Amino acid sequence: MELARHHGIFANCWFPYPIHFAYSLFREIMPDIPEESPFDTAVMTWKVMGLLPSFLDNKAFESLRIYLEGGQSKLKRFQLAERTAYLIDQYLLFRPEMILGWETGQEDHWQAILWRQLVKTEEQKHHAALQKAFLEAMRDPSTRLASLPERISVFGISALPPFHIRILAAISKVVEVNLFLMNPCREYWGDIVSIREMKRVTERAIKKKIRPEDLHLEKVNSLLASMGLLGRDFFELLYSQQ
Repeated sequence: MELARHHGIFANCWFPYPIHFAYSLFREIMPDIPEESPFDTAVMTWKVMGLLPSFLDNKAFESLRIYLEGGQSKLKRFQLAERTAYLIDQYLLFRPEMILGWETGQEDHWQAILWRQLVKTEEQKHHAALQKAFLEAMRDPSTRLASLPERISVFGISALPPFHIRILAAISKVVEVNLFLMNPCREYWGDIVSIREMKRVTERAIKKKIRPEDLHLEKVNSLLASMGLLGRDFFELLYSQQ
């Protein structure tokens, strides 16, 4: 409404979620991938639910087998599959290197085994693999993204995982990217730690025979220190991209 008041009219706008925007960029670089990702949480839930019974005899899945025994096993299996699909989706966004490592045989716990089977039965690439291919393509000066607008604005978010920040950093080389963020402090506050963190750091320093005063830890705004951890890490991530 504010844009309409300013320009006289505002129509045909698109406000995609970051993951949907990223996927649209992947499709431009790799047009053969489907419109909807087969690794969306809702889709993965049913795939995991279908795969679980075939793995319950595996020793790595013993805790899951015990959980699913007894009544309402189908409901339990669906709830477990739903939670597992959600966690995998978070891993793809926040720990893509870990997911890619699982595919090469790293780790033998049940999540890694299940993930390798999911990838084996799916021809399409997941978000972590697509991001890796996209970033590699963006390093090539000949790569062109015809669908990009003249300017991209990101607003209404309190944090973004490294997955999205790396994509925005890559396209910022060819288009203007603006992030509108709420910062609770006008000064740099990346070094702020809570009283609990301060105590933990001090104890480790003493064990290493480092004087606490040499750490230069200061008492700061307690609210910012105790409740601003996510924001602090997010701004640190943004600073690291400069």
